[in-house]
Amino acid sequence: IENKLFMAANTDIHTTTAMDYSNQGHLRNMTFIIAKDARLETIKKALKARRTLAYSFGTIAGDEKLIKEFFLASISFETFKTDKNGKRTMRMTNNTSLDYTLNFGGNPVQLRAFTSRNVSVPKEKELIFTVENMWIPTEEKHPQFKLKL
Repeated sequence: IENKLFMAANTDIHTTTAMDYSNQGHLRNMTFIIAKDARLETIKKALKARRTLAYSFGTIAGDEKLIKEFFLASISFETFKTDKNGKRTMRMTNNTSLDYTLNFGGNPVQLRAFTSRNVSVPKEKELIFTVENMWIPTEEKHPQFKLKL
């Protein structure tokens, strides 16, 4: 962070990743590079611009703006019911192979890979939550979302 380097998730594994990750039920460490295409020049530009996210053991770390955009691109929202008082029941669908831990102000809940979860939102209120397995190292906090849906 102090040297303005991009976020990266690395290991010092000297065996196969299956032995240390897959066999234990984890995805391997990954560095997500946010680039328009896979050309070397484009990748270098993304790295120099610090457009990366680091993923390790279920946690994603990176710049706040990038992390929020990544999450919102991963999730779809659908209102499927509104009661007589205007309270909305919404479906959040995780369209990725990553799990997310969401907190709506109480106990954390899991939004597992390729699953949906219903949430209720009072009339004219925002959907407010944090994603507890995402981390913004420069701020030392989890991203918070306030969505008007």
